[in-house]
Amino acid sequence: MSVGTNPSTQWLDAIEEIAHDEVQDLAESYPDERTLVLDLDALDKVAPGLAENVISRPDDSTDAAEEALAAYPEHADLKADVRRLGMARVRFVNAPGEHTHVVGTYSPSRYIGRSVAVRGQITKRTEVEPRLDRAAFECVRCGTLTRLSQPDYGLIREPHECQGCEMKGPFRINETQSEWQDYQKIRIQQPPEEAAGETKYIDAHVHDDLPGHGAIEGGRRVTVVGELVPITRKGNVVHERMLVAHGIETEERALDDLDVEGYAETIQRIKEHPDPLGLLADSLAPSVQGYPLVKRALVLQVIGSFPRTGPDGNYHRGDSHVYLIGDPGVGKTLLLEAISDVVPRSVKTDGTGSSAAGLTASLTKDDFSDQQWSIEAGTLVRAHEGLAIVDELDKGDTEDLDALHTALESQQVHVSKAGKNATLPAQAALLAAGNPVGGHFDPTRDFVDEVELQSPLLSRFDLIFTIRQDLDESEQREVAETVVESRQNAGALDRGDDVDARDITREIDADAFAAYLAAAQQRVRPVASEAARERMQDWYVDLKTDLPSRYSDAIEQSGDYEGPPLPVTARKLDALQRLAEAHARVRFASTVTIEDVDAVTPMIERSLADIGIEPKSNAALGDASGVSAEEVGL
Repeated sequence: MSVGTNPSTQWLDAIEEIAHDEVQDLAESYPDERTLVLDLDALDKVAPGLAENVISRPDDSTDAAEEALAAYPEHADLKADVRRLGMARVRFVNAPGEHTHVVGTYSPSRYIGRSVAVRGQITKRTEVEPRLDRAAFECVRCGTLTRLSQPDYGLIREPHECQGCEMKGPFRINETQSEWQDYQKIRIQQPPEEAAGETKYIDAHVHDDLPGHGAIEGGRRVTVVGELVPITRKGNVVHERMLVAHGIETEERALDDLDVEGYAETIQRIKEHPDPLGLLADSLAPSVQGYPLVKRALVLQVIGSFPRTGPDGNYHRGDSHVYLIGDPGVGKTLLLEAISDVVPRSVKTDGTGSSAAGLTASLTKDDFSDQQWSIEAGTLVRAHEGLAIVDELDKGDTEDLDALHTALESQQVHVSKAGKNATLPAQAALLAAGNPVGGHFDPTRDFVDEVELQSPLLSRFDLIFTIRQDLDESEQREVAETVVESRQNAGALDRGDDVDARDITREIDADAFAAYLAAAQQRVRPVASEAARERMQDWYVDLKTDLPSRYSDAIEQSGDYEGPPLPVTARKLDALQRLAEAHARVRFASTVTIEDVDAVTPMIERSLADIGIEPKSNAALGDASGVSAEEVGL
């Protein structure tokens, strides 16, 4: 690019360097398509001065870029039938790293009136509404039209006087002669994994062709490039901040987008291990003793399978949902924390929900939307394409728990209020924990009497594990020693003393763990072999046909068979398929084999036994007698 040229020529040369093909495509689809997206980081490499101008003077730079874009077809001698792009817009994305920040991690005063890229998660949004862009004011006295551009948001700006009779009004807006744009307001919140203490957020005004964009959905992770504007509070030197969006990018799935090349050797070492699933499970919450089967199941949950839609249009989810119910103090919360540490995109809350939206989503009227309807994303929606972790699920609001029924199966959240309806994506696995009624298990009561959740919701969980306190003296002494040793060692470290503690560090650290999960998800989409399909079908048929024999005593007493404590439906067969596919992924295998089916069947059998479906007389489940507490994780 030549030096000393005027800004228009600089922009023409820069557009030719970084976006020639994109302009050619735009010109051919114009005026149906009117937006050119320019990569700021690429611009910074070929014309750092222009990129800096976009940051420091966003409005002037956008005008200059659009002026150059309008003249570009003639400048670059594009196809003869291409018209000038006089009404085309320029939007900027992918700001250089020093100008891209997570919500709340930058100095607002540094960017007042400047461009900044803010990365976060959309937790709230209004509906798409019309916004006055250029208002046509009609003088009531003489009928003269005075056109006046309007601010990006806020109150209407009226002309000082009529251009015809030179009187100061009154005026009325002529809607048909005015120019309009689509408008939306969104709230961008600090992602859960980035938050430390209070979660920060910023509101953004979105207009023109950006509202209704696929990126603007509740729960979406986005990077918004926009101008930071101070909002005056009357009589106060402290101003609020607002973002006027100029461009929006959607982030990819956390695991899909994770760079795994730096962990190639570790990934290969795990793959070659005789029991990669066991190795991963042993590295999960190493300070929590026991629960080998549960830990294996949790690893399979986070690695997951993949969603697919059949020829008949039916959706088949790839995520498995797991519910841990147990006595207080047995390590449930520690397991949840351990999973949260290794999953790059997880949202953790308790059963009461983190906002008015609770576990799903809500439609509300409040100051955010000037008392218009806005949609707020709850935990499951904010965990879209990740993992939702809910402690104390049993304490959740009844209405919210009822809404989970469809959400967990269809992986969509439907909200409806006052004639307004919305559907939000929620492709997330749910890992939940809760306590039995009264806080502790009562050995004299059936499982269904120990939980407050309704049967339809429980049936959505692929696995339900009960975790009870072991009253064995030696086991309790080991737990006591671990608790005391952990606290005393922490105190010694705080004083700077040498500590001779047991090695409870993970063999695979959290970053390597996440890299292995990411590599498996990126590279493997397994399908079942014919033998594996037959094994799964036989398992389910044996399970269903043998159910009545396991309740012979009840039949003799009542003369009627009422079924197991909870319904056993084809959802268990779906669960088996998902877990078997996840097990194949752990092995980096493209085919699900009998080995995978046999490896995960004990998890479902253990889950059935935990909810009171006794396995002793079922050939498919095997004999539960003689199984040690350590083997089943109790």
